[in-house]
Amino acid sequence: MAYDTIVIGAGVGGLYAAAKLARAGLKVLVLEKNPHIGGTSYLFRRGGYSFPMGPLAFGYPGRVESFMEDISLEDEIEFRRNHFQLIAPDLDIVYSQPLAGLEEDLRLLFPEESDGLRRVFAEMRKILNAVKGRAFGSPLARGLYPRASTAEVDPRVKPGAPAAVESTEEPVVIPAASASPILAWASTSSRPLLESQISNAILRNLIGSMGTEPPDMSLLNLSLTWRVMSEVGIWFPSIGIHGLCRRMAAAVGFSGGEIRTGEPVTKILVAGGRAVGVLTARGVELRASHVVSNADYKKTFLELIAPEDVPPDHLALVRDTPYTESELCVYCGVKPGRVDFRRMRATHLFYRRVIRPDADRKADDFDNMEIEVCRFSDDAPETVPKGRASLVLRVPFAYEAVAAWRAGEKKRKAGYCEEKNRLVWKLIRTVETVLPGLADAVEIIDAATPLTYRDWGQRTLGSIAGWSWSPETAAGFRDRLLVRTPVDRLYAAGVYAARELFLGGVPTALYTGSLAADLIIHASV
Repeated sequence: MAYDTIVIGAGVGGLYAAAKLARAGLKVLVLEKNPHIGGTSYLFRRGGYSFPMGPLAFGYPGRVESFMEDISLEDEIEFRRNHFQLIAPDLDIVYSQPLAGLEEDLRLLFPEESDGLRRVFAEMRKILNAVKGRAFGSPLARGLYPRASTAEVDPRVKPGAPAAVESTEEPVVIPAASASPILAWASTSSRPLLESQISNAILRNLIGSMGTEPPDMSLLNLSLTWRVMSEVGIWFPSIGIHGLCRRMAAAVGFSGGEIRTGEPVTKILVAGGRAVGVLTARGVELRASHVVSNADYKKTFLELIAPEDVPPDHLALVRDTPYTESELCVYCGVKPGRVDFRRMRATHLFYRRVIRPDADRKADDFDNMEIEVCRFSDDAPETVPKGRASLVLRVPFAYEAVAAWRAGEKKRKAGYCEEKNRLVWKLIRTVETVLPGLADAVEIIDAATPLTYRDWGQRTLGSIAGWSWSPETAAGFRDRLLVRTPVDRLYAAGVYAARELFLGGVPTALYTGSLAADLIIHASV
C-alpha cells in the first residue's frame, strides 16, 4: 500500500505536519517508535503525580492557538503566563518584565552601569524595530516566516492569570537590501558589545544569557529572546502541552490519517536521489510519495539514510555542527507545607549558589551551576494529588559524564542506578539552600539523565534544545530553516528543522511541521 506521505515520529512537528496533510485530503501514515505520541512533549505518571517529559511552557501563544485552529474544531485554549526569576550571588530579580521596566530595575541595582545599560538596550531596541513585522531567514521559506503579532501581548492580562490570546498569520517578504543588516546581526556574537559596555560580569551575563553564563548568542537571537521573555511572555496552555499533542493526533484520525505507535523506522528508502518510503524495524517496506522526518536532524542523516544518498558536504556539515548540550532533570512530588517557598517569587526560578571559574567546575558541581526550579503544579494543579505540589529541577549536564554507563539502547551497566541516585540527591541538597525543607518534603522522585534523553527521547547524545545557539558554530548552514532537505521529497519537521528556535521550542516545531506540509501540498497539486 502506498501513501502520499509517511511521517517518521509523532512529536509536535510530525503530528502537526500529519494533521495538516490529512486535512488537505492526502493519505498519511505516522510511524512512532515510542508507545505514546508527543515525543518529549508528553507526561509520565509516578505515584499519583504526572510530570512533563520535556518543555514546560512556550512563547507566542497566539501563534500556537492559530496553528491549532487551522487543524482542530475543538474549543479554544486559554493560557497562563509564567514568570522567571534569577537568584545568584548579589542578585535577585524577576526578569520577565517589559524591557523599559527591566532596564530601570537594573539601573537601580547597578547604578555605575547606567550608561552601558542605556547603550545595550538601545541596540536591542534598534534590532527589534528593524525586524518588527518582517520575515527574516531562509529563502526556502519564500516569505512564509510569520509576521510578529502585536496581538500576542495583551497588557490587560495580569501576571499568572489565564487569557485567550489572538494572533495574525500574515506572511511577509523582506527585500534583499533590508535583510542585509538583519543577517549581519544574526552572524555577530553579542559578547563584544556586552563586554565593551558592561563591566560587571554578573550583569553582563544576565543580559547576555538570561542567567549566569557568559553570552553566547548572536545579537539577533539575544534581542529576539528578550522580546519573547519581556514582551510576548512565556505561557502554559490550559490543556497542557501534552493536550496539544492529543488534539493534533485526534485531527490526524478525524481526517483519515493513521498513527502507529511502537513502530520504529530503521531506514529511509531513497531511489534516484528521491525519498520513496521507509523500512520499519519489523522489516516491512512502506512506500510514499513524500517522507517527513520528525526524528532529530542528525539521526535522520547519520543513521536513517545511507551515506551514499546524501551529498557529502551536507553529511559533513550535519556531522560537524554541534547541538546544544543535555541536562539532568529531577522530578519531585512534594508536601508543599514542609518547603519554605518564600524566596521563590515566580513559577520558574533559576538559582546559582556560587560562581567559581569554569576551569574548576566538575560535572556534578551543582553549587556552581545554574539550576532551574519549576513549580509545575502552579500551571497544572490537576497533575498532583490534592494538597501536593510538583517541582521540576533541571541543570546542564554533559552527555560524556554518564556515557560510560550505557550498555546499549535502554540498557545500563551495574552501578548506574546508584550513581543516578547520588546525583539526584546532591542536586536536591543544593536546591534546598534556597528552598529550605525540600529534602524532607519529597514523597515521589524520578530523574532523567542525558542517557534518558538519548534512549527514550530519541535525541542525539541527549541534546535538549536544538542546534548550538552560537553564531560561529551554526554558521555553516546557508538557511535558517532546514525543512526542505538535499534529498528530494524528504522534509524535516520539529525543533531540529530550524537552525535557530526563532519562535521558541513548541511554536518552532509547529511552524516547521506546517511548512513541511505546505511544501508537500504545493508539490501534490
